[in-house]
Amino acid sequence: MKRIATLLGIGAIALVAACTSQEPAKPVSPPAPAKPAPAVETPKPGDAGAADARLGMMEKYALWKAKKEADEKLAKQLADEEQARLRKFDQAKLPKHLLLLGFEKKTRQELDEAAEKLKGKPDAAAQLEKLSEKQRKGIEAQGKILRKMDPTGGNSLIGTDHDVILNLLANDYPAALAAASAGDEKPLVEVRAEVDKRMKKMESWLGEIKTGKK
Repeated sequence: MKRIATLLGIGAIALVAACTSQEPAKPVSPPAPAKPAPAVETPKPGDAGAADARLGMMEKYALWKAKKEADEKLAKQLADEEQARLRKFDQAKLPKHLLLLGFEKKTRQELDEAAEKLKGKPDAAAQLEKLSEKQRKGIEAQGKILRKMDPTGGNSLIGTDHDVILNLLANDYPAALAAASAGDEKPLVEVRAEVDKRMKKMESWLGEIKTGKK
């Protein structure tokens, strides 16, 4: 009897286990999605000035002044270096510069003296043109000397002044003298002012080089 009861107990347990295993599995809820990490804001280009915006007026002025002084110092240094380079070149070419300037003064003087002698004469313009043609060959020869002295240009402080004056003496100066003989003085006033300005610059520069003054 006791054995039967035991068997019945085992059978009941097996039946319960079988029923339990046949129950459908409950669906498992998926895990809640993870919250995205907060986005890190990339600084905008304009944000760089945020720090400067917090500076006071005195700090801003100090920064501006320091930059301005640094720029001016660099500009002066570059200008001094360029001036030294030009001075060195013209020092080596001093005799040629003096000969060129002497030729320019002589050619101008010849034109001025001829214009003075021809003043009031009906053929003044024609005579001045004839003198100009006579001088042209010498002017062109001086131009070749100038180009040979500084083939690439930009190495002399007064190379351009020589070139401009030679061209004026070959063309504009005698034409202005002819116009003045006919009563129109304006072109002559203008061309003389240009020649005077450039000759004065050359004389001053060559004088500095000769004396060694800066």
